[in-house]
Amino acid sequence: MSQTHGKPPKKFWIFLAAVAMLALAIVLPPLINLDRYQGQIAAAISRAIGRPVHLSSVTLRLLPRPGLELGDFIVEEDPSFGAEPALRAPSVDASIRLSSLWRGRLEIGRISLDQASVNIVRDASGRWNLGTVLLQASHIPNAPTAQRHAGQSPRFPYIEATNTRVNFKIGEEKKPFSLLNADFAMWLENPDEWRIRLEAQPVRTDIDLDLADTGTLRVEGSLQRATELGNMPVHLHAEWTSAPLGQISRLLFGTESGWRGDLEMTGDITGSIAAPQFKTRIRMTDIHRQEFSPLEPFQVDATCQGAYQQPQHALHDLTCFWPIHGGHLLLTGSVPDVEHPAPALHLHVQDVPAAFALSALRLVRNSFAASVQVSGTVQGDLDYAHQLSGSISVEHLSFRLPQMDAPLIFPTLHLVSPPVQPAPRRKKKAMAPPPSPASLQLETAALSLGGSAPLNLSGSFRSSGFTLTLQGTASVARLRPLAAGLHLASGILPALAPQGSAEMNLTVQGPWVQPISISENPVPTASTQGVLYFKNTLYRAAFLSGPVEVLSAQAVFSPSQIVFSPVSAVFQKVPFTLALTLPLRCSGQSCTPQFLLTAQQLDAASLQSALLGAGEHNEFLQQILARLEHDRPQWPSLEGTVETNTFTLGPLAVHEASSHLRIAGRRVQFLSLDGHALNGVLHATGTLDASDVPLYSFDAQLTHASATAIANLWHGERASGTVGLQMHLSLSGYSAEDLQHSAQGSFQWDWRQGSLGATPAVLEHFDQWSASGTIHNAQLVLEKSQISRGNVAGVVSGSIGFDRKFDLKFTQKTEVAEHHGILHKRS
Repeated sequence: MSQTHGKPPKKFWIFLAAVAMLALAIVLPPLINLDRYQGQIAAAISRAIGRPVHLSSVTLRLLPRPGLELGDFIVEEDPSFGAEPALRAPSVDASIRLSSLWRGRLEIGRISLDQASVNIVRDASGRWNLGTVLLQASHIPNAPTAQRHAGQSPRFPYIEATNTRVNFKIGEEKKPFSLLNADFAMWLENPDEWRIRLEAQPVRTDIDLDLADTGTLRVEGSLQRATELGNMPVHLHAEWTSAPLGQISRLLFGTESGWRGDLEMTGDITGSIAAPQFKTRIRMTDIHRQEFSPLEPFQVDATCQGAYQQPQHALHDLTCFWPIHGGHLLLTGSVPDVEHPAPALHLHVQDVPAAFALSALRLVRNSFAASVQVSGTVQGDLDYAHQLSGSISVEHLSFRLPQMDAPLIFPTLHLVSPPVQPAPRRKKKAMAPPPSPASLQLETAALSLGGSAPLNLSGSFRSSGFTLTLQGTASVARLRPLAAGLHLASGILPALAPQGSAEMNLTVQGPWVQPISISENPVPTASTQGVLYFKNTLYRAAFLSGPVEVLSAQAVFSPSQIVFSPVSAVFQKVPFTLALTLPLRCSGQSCTPQFLLTAQQLDAASLQSALLGAGEHNEFLQQILARLEHDRPQWPSLEGTVETNTFTLGPLAVHEASSHLRIAGRRVQFLSLDGHALNGVLHATGTLDASDVPLYSFDAQLTHASATAIANLWHGERASGTVGLQMHLSLSGYSAEDLQHSAQGSFQWDWRQGSLGATPAVLEHFDQWSASGTIHNAQLVLEKSQISRGNVAGVVSGSIGFDRKFDLKFTQKTEVAEHHGILHKRS
């Protein structure tokens, strides 16, 4: 039957009603003025939380669900906790339970805060401002939040906050610690139990800290009603995840600790607010210093539990357990006052592998004992209450290194707390002494290392650093791999051959952790002081052509340098004594080692063999250079003096010679060379650069030399007289021929009462011959040359070849004058 002329269908009326309600939801809220109820709403919230509340506006909202929008929501603080508001939010959304309206009352189902700021304050007596709010809430009867139907008691609203900041204050002082981006929720699970949930990022406001690197803090649990705040039962579970150790140290302590790794903490708190019990698990993985990564991964996985007495701020029944490779560390004790800690603790060490202790050392010392394998176990008990007492034993300890034929077996090592020094007596009553720095003393242990007497090992260990003392004798063969593996004696012993003996009295000390430094020459992590004496061994170095036979040597160690003096040795069959100073804490030029080498006799071949790493004794320099390998290691930087009674360069002998050298890589700078040569006095300076083709450059001055001695160098023409000579010479190459043909420079001599068995005849005997010229094409070319004999004077021109061939011409002075006169007339 058609409904064209009948009543409209039912769906039409439903649609019309919906449109009308939507229109009312849009039109009515602005027309309804709730400002007159603003005071009543604020008073109702104030009664619920026990704090004055202020609102700037109240607006009705019908969509998407009915509710109230509260503007500039402020909760005042209890005056005993300060004047700053406890909570401030630019807007609060309060959703209305529609079902409560049918019973003639208004219930808020959900309260939502966004971008709020909350202050959590503790006063001088230890009370927290949240405590009074919780206690007030526990005295108001409420029905559970999720209860479907309204009852006699109003239902507790679901309270949530997003993008909230939580600040912490002690009295009026705002601490730098805050929680940012906090999401919080609280509801009444049953009539006597509230549930809470929090997720936030811990931050520190006084330093620049990346929020992405502080991890995430999550707390979830319950609170129950009680007549007193301290008796309120709690059950909370907390997690702190994705927290890098470096940022955590900056967050907690405000400074960069240099540690890296990942931290995860979980914990449960049960009991009452005044006397909670806790149980936590702490996991740290990939622990390392920012400067380097250890040889093997290091991690911590420990559990702790205990009880806290809030009125006394006391921590009781503390128990921390850390299992370690079949052994464990167990820490128990109490802290009577956490705010003024004077703990009473006991540490039990059982079957902890010695290898674990070595791994812990490698965390703070890069590649420490990298090739060392350790076995043995650590046992003991320590107590701390103002003073450290107890002992630790390292049993069945052995070291094995690749260079050792058999492991080094240690006797049982005993670490004991030092005896407590009695406090001086005072007539007046004095306060309790402050806690002494915790330390352990290593009792003297005798090691058999092949010496004439045992090597005694002792030391002390503190929280800030360590001290080790080695005193006694050992064979170099047994001591050498141990020193190499443990980085003892600044790398000196590993460079010795496994022969000879050593005697020492050394103390090594330093901090556990090296301070972070951006310097190119950071302060060493440990310093060595004392004396090391060794004899009848060999020293090998890649930059030397062969071993140095060390007859005896003494090394004196200090924090700033190592001084080797005296050193008696033989190299390339040449005996010498040496004094060498190696700076340790220095910068720039001051880091260059200084030396003094003294020998009865040296020749150029031996010296160049040592410097350049080639050749045999008694070779000429050009022969050495002809065989020089460019890929040989460079010398370290050195500066010092070589002194010898006789220094020979081929047929030239320099007596009482002293040369000050500066060596860097393949460059030798002769800052001075002084001595007696050719019956005269020699002074010279120069350089040798062997980085590519060897290049020489010298400036020499010879005074009062014998012409006869000079002529004897070439076994050539007879000569006599006294010569003063100055010369600048540059030459390069490997062979004698290369050196001769590349020679260039200048010379100047003054020859008196001399003779030379060569033509022209005027050279047979002369009173004075002054000449200067250039050196090139393997010859001396005279440019200015004046010679005189009695009344005869003139000019000697020409050249003298390196092959002792003379091409000289004498022009008498009168002839020269006439020649100049003719030229003048012609002009």
